[in-house]
Amino acid sequence: MVQKCFSIKMFLYCVFALTISNCKVPYGPTLKSSDTNSLVVEGVIDGAFPFVIKLSRSRMLTNGDTAARKPELGAKVIVEDDHQNSFPLYETGMGTYSSLSTLSLNAAYQYRLHIFTANKEEYLSALVPFKSAPAIDSIGWNIKDGGVQVYVNTHDPNNSTRYYRWEYKETWEFHTEYYSNYKYISSDSTVIPRTDQINICWRSDSSTNIFLSSSANLSSDVIYQMPLPYIQPHDQKLSVLYSIWVKQFALDLNGYNYWLAMKNNTENVRSIFDPQPNETVGNIHCVTNPAENVVGYINAGNSYEKRVFISNQSLPPGWNLYNSCPLITVPNIKDSLAFYFGGGYTPIDIAGPPAFPPAAYSGSSATCVDCTLQGTNIKPSFWP
Repeated sequence: MVQKCFSIKMFLYCVFALTISNCKVPYGPTLKSSDTNSLVVEGVIDGAFPFVIKLSRSRMLTNGDTAARKPELGAKVIVEDDHQNSFPLYETGMGTYSSLSTLSLNAAYQYRLHIFTANKEEYLSALVPFKSAPAIDSIGWNIKDGGVQVYVNTHDPNNSTRYYRWEYKETWEFHTEYYSNYKYISSDSTVIPRTDQINICWRSDSSTNIFLSSSANLSSDVIYQMPLPYIQPHDQKLSVLYSIWVKQFALDLNGYNYWLAMKNNTENVRSIFDPQPNETVGNIHCVTNPAENVVGYINAGNSYEKRVFISNQSLPPGWNLYNSCPLITVPNIKDSLAFYFGGGYTPIDIAGPPAFPPAAYSGSSATCVDCTLQGTNIKPSFWP
């Protein structure tokens, strides 16, 4: 009887294992040749700030190929409304088309993009309502799993927004472990006093994931503590001073569904129980070639922006950046200087008692001394 029960259990286990393995069907879409050269349209018709529309072409990636999409150059891009008004955008390089200044748009009108490419193809986006984002109430943060979770709060007192999207740009100040007073000249293997500072730098990074939220199922149009970036414990971003600039957009239902499908296709597929990739249909079509698959969804409205700063001093004790930066001493001999300071180390200061010429120099690995290897030493205009 025991052996019979064991056999039944083994049979059920095998059936379950086969079922699971058979359900894991790899997603391998058959791509038409036209899909590898589709127009990709990115951007929002923004009535609150100058804005850009980016045009590019999709391309087939081979193994190890990480090249960006090919920019669409020489196009004519026009914003049009449903009252026969038009606003040309201006090419500013590499497939980017800018309004240059804030456009005077009427919130009661509908808007679309009209695109003419250099190879005589014509594209139109659907007319969309003008939706203005409410103000961002606050941008806050809390400690989560030893790191910092940044979040945004907002609400619409008129209960008319309901669908939201966010983008952000992070900027942070960071310092190297050592301050360098000297620089190495490779042409003659000498060390001379430094005239620039390479100890304090800034670095920026923009959001790449899609951040969406909806209050459609709530009685009030309130978004509370919507998570934005998560900063890992002891990350360089919070070693001195960190800033995040958040841009908030209001979406219509169709726009929200488009971005939700894009998010599911690009971020959420981790197991057989997650949403599987599917074709995402935007609101742009090719007039001259209706069969072409155009990638993108154009919204219109006023966005809202807000920036906050987070200081390292406001974090719990123990949030430090851990670097392994041992010091070395290099004799003031051309061969030694060339070997170390020409091979991944950067001079810091004179080692030992003052003398002329110095007997030796101290140094450390370049990343521990030269912050310009990871950022810029030009202070941003908005930095305190």
